[in-house]
Amino acid sequence: MSRKIVAVDDSDIARELVVATLADFGYDTVETYSDPRQALEILSSRNETPDLVLLDIMMPGMDGIELCARLRQVEAWRDVPIVMLTSRTDKGSLSRAFMAGANDYLMKPFDRVEFQARLKAQLRLKSELDRRKAPQETAGRTAGGVRRSHVPGLLGDQHTLLDALTTLDGTEALCVYALSIDALSSNMADFTPEDREAIIAEVSRRLAAIEMPAGDILVRWEDESFCGASLGRSAAEMTARLERISEQVEATLAGMGSRLRGGETTLSIALSVGGAGSRASEVLGDAFRALEGMRGEATGTIRVAERHDA
Repeated sequence: MSRKIVAVDDSDIARELVVATLADFGYDTVETYSDPRQALEILSSRNETPDLVLLDIMMPGMDGIELCARLRQVEAWRDVPIVMLTSRTDKGSLSRAFMAGANDYLMKPFDRVEFQARLKAQLRLKSELDRRKAPQETAGRTAGGVRRSHVPGLLGDQHTLLDALTTLDGTEALCVYALSIDALSSNMADFTPEDREAIIAEVSRRLAAIEMPAGDILVRWEDESFCGASLGRSAAEMTARLERISEQVEATLAGMGSRLRGGETTLSIALSVGGAGSRASEVLGDAFRALEGMRGEATGTIRVAERHDA
């Protein structure tokens, strides 16, 4: 079969088993790596991408979750199916893997029938995405030539985040933050479509350049708003991180005076923290309700919503 598959695992035995199993299924083009950092360096530098990637979670130096997150930051790797291979049974690791952008997982030692079924499902998905890619890129562009639902450096749109949140089992604290560009949220009608999209694209690039822990997720939600999520962080940790993010993005906005037409160069950010057992949908809703409540008030602030516990 003319499919290219990449497998990253620090275990020689595990890699040999994966290659042999894939050969039995008819997949002979398999590229393997034992060092995740080397895999990231080589794979992210290529224009061509494989049809599917298999990543072991537990690896030294850089684990599979971080490798998954780093690959997802590369534009060409947005739609490549990534399946995690793990011998770990804790759901926390799987939740983080899905937050990092993984599509599926298999437990070691894997069942051959299950392996083949999940493999085929992901490859069918990749074929369908490839088939739709060209017309979607044309239809998804605005008059200014920028896709609204997919901006540079960010992991998709609100559906990406919602899909990730549905995989969580509530065993870890969940932080969700919503942020908006104050100038656009208060005076959207004052900007041309080209200026709006240029401002949003520049903020997106700045957000994408900020280093975040592997497994965290950040997306463009809609219009001038963005949304992110993180597992296992305290409100104090997240507030400090959001303050740093705000400073960097506001510095970027300050350099866009002509586009902003004299508007604010600030962000409004709302943070919602859910304790273990809380429902992700409620934590997400709290963040956006808090953000909405900030409109018309002092701009450039961070508000922590009331803690939501089970």
